[in-house]
Amino acid sequence: MAEKSKLGGGQAWINWTLGVFFVVFVFTFQTGYAVTSVGMTKDLSLSVAQVGFIGSIYTWAFAIAQFGSGSILDRLGIRWVLPVACVIVTVGGFLFANATGPEMLIIGQVLMAVGGSFGFVGAGFVGGRWFAPIKYGFMFCLVQFVASLSAIAGQMILGKMVEQFPWSTLLNSMAVGGVVLTVVMFVVLRDPVREDAELAPWEGIRKFLNDLIAAINEVTSIKDSWINSLIGGATFGTMLALGVVWGPKFLMASGMSQTDAFFTSSIMWAGLAFGAPFFGWLSDKLRKRKLPMAAGCALQLLTIIVIISRPGMSPTEANFYFFIWGFMSGGSMLNFPIGADLVRPALIGTSAAVVNAVQFIVGGIIMAVPGRVLSGTGLIARIAEMEGTAKGTVADYQWAILVIPLILGIALILFLFLRETYPNSEEEPVTAAEPAE
Repeated sequence: MAEKSKLGGGQAWINWTLGVFFVVFVFTFQTGYAVTSVGMTKDLSLSVAQVGFIGSIYTWAFAIAQFGSGSILDRLGIRWVLPVACVIVTVGGFLFANATGPEMLIIGQVLMAVGGSFGFVGAGFVGGRWFAPIKYGFMFCLVQFVASLSAIAGQMILGKMVEQFPWSTLLNSMAVGGVVLTVVMFVVLRDPVREDAELAPWEGIRKFLNDLIAAINEVTSIKDSWINSLIGGATFGTMLALGVVWGPKFLMASGMSQTDAFFTSSIMWAGLAFGAPFFGWLSDKLRKRKLPMAAGCALQLLTIIVIISRPGMSPTEANFYFFIWGFMSGGSMLNFPIGADLVRPALIGTSAAVVNAVQFIVGGIIMAVPGRVLSGTGLIARIAEMEGTAKGTVADYQWAILVIPLILGIALILFLFLRETYPNSEEEPVTAAEPAE
């Protein structure tokens, strides 16, 4: 029997830090699309609809892969899964960076999405495995804090560097960073051996697939899991659509310079960075999860209405409102502890994956809709009488991103059907054995 060690020790932080580095790597590629897509559009002669479609492909592939990634982590742990996922993202990054047309961009996006589906959930899973259960929600918020700061830094640095270097050079450099991270992860990452939540032994691919499907079925058979995930899809999916694709484009259509638009867009990630731990703290302070999350959603709705209705605001005003927008979307991190509250401990990876998958499915829809509207097709284009006539004016963009407040309004209604899940009592600290080789 291996010697027991306390959860939350030095090795826990080393593993958690590597998991977060992987999230940073994935997020930087993901949010970097908003910056590099301008040069990419020009060099590869892409249409506005193609830019939106290629951006949404990532979210769709990510969402589909996400349904399996959590169950794979529940079954196999982090020791080998996260380094292999990093390899897949890196290969996808190299393909994307050296693309000569939409087809290669799509293949690169799909590979990055499949590997990236283990990033955020994987880092959260490390927190759930290496730290006491009561810390699970806070550790997830901490992951989002670091990931969002990396998204800010990534967009700001890429926004500056893309003026001096070709987008393909920048993306190739980032992919090289993936190679280094992969090697470190293979050498350092370890799983804890926990008496209360041991990983199931490997019993063949058929048994694994059966267990994987059973785990997903168990999580998705809970009504509140769906309501919680759909709310998360609305609050984080809208943040994703505005932050990755449509925020900078809306601001530039409003007359803002490209540099200012990228800066303002990155500010919303700063808001998310501080909003995520704030909502985690507020939830623990109030001993409630639903109330703070609903308040965040309502204020997100009010903020986006202001942003859409005031397209000519100054950069300072835009920075303020985009920060508030990102801050309030931090409430979406509470969807993960709610999902974990609804299932047994052995399924926390699967529950997190389901939440994250739905977030990206909704994000993919929201990301694709404005592209359809701006190309003069789709329901909203017909309602706005823009069919075949959209010119990319600020009025066109206002109609195009109207889907964002619409989705948030629906989310507010869903809160009426979601029950409170905050645990009634503090759980005792948990101990674990020495890391498994």
